Amino acid sequence: MYIFHISDIHYASDNPRGQHNLERIVEALNAQHVTPDIVVVTGDLVWKWSRAEYHPCLQALKKLKSPCLVITGNHDRSADLIEALSENLPHHPRPETPGRLNYMDDRFPVRLIALDSYKANTGGGEINDSTLHWLEQKLEDNSEGKPVVVLVHQYTLPTGSGFFDRHQAPWFEKFNQIVAAHANTVKLVLCGHLHNSVASHIGAVPLISGFSTNWAEEVLNATNDQPERDTERPLAFLIHHWDGKKFTTHTVTVK
Repeated sequence: MYIFHISDIHYASDNPRGQHNLERIVEALNAQHVTPDIVVVTGDLVWKWSRAEYHPCLQALKKLKSPCLVITGNHDRSADLIEALSENLPHHPRPETPGRLNYMDDRFPVRLIALDSYKANTGGGEINDSTLHWLEQKLEDNSEGKPVVVLVHQYTLPTGSGFFDRHQAPWFEKFNQIVAAHANTVKLVLCGHLHNSVASHIGAVPLISGFSTNWAEEVLNATNDQPERDTERPLAFLIHHWDGKKFTTHTVTVK
């Protein structure tokens, strides 16, 4: 199974460069010799919390030759994204909990569990106890031991980035405990938020963030006044390959 991974589109009508970058990324995903089973977008589809921006963003994603799954980020509003998905991507999985874009997709050799971590005006977001309980139920209702990939926007471990490490939240610890306790089936946690690809592990479970299709941030900045940014870095995306036993992750750059 192949999972193509992009993140942090931050679509804005007044940012033609970002729109062009998204078009380039979609073209590059479609041009790969390997066909993805699914493309995942790990949050922050829009930039200014604008409901109107979802339509052009999702229309651009509709040009993908493969189906895609999206989750909320700290720049997405849950209700707006849920409504936009029903209008623009009607085959996208629907929420399984009231008002939150939490869902499971079990069509593939691995089970995909998506979490909604949106909370207004906070980079660290929020996953409440009800959602964490829902996650535990989905992980425990797996008698056959099917491998699982969890999708969540925030990177739930410290990164060494002064800017993004300000976005720690109380739910990170509880989430990490749940993931580590199910390391026999959870094989990968995919996230975004960092605008760059960073890898670590929650216990024995790999945690990997995806590249932003918009920002080209690369230089690690330990201060907390602004995010890392190096506009010379090429656009990139990740390919996660499940061979039946393990995941291998490839970085693909776009000229």
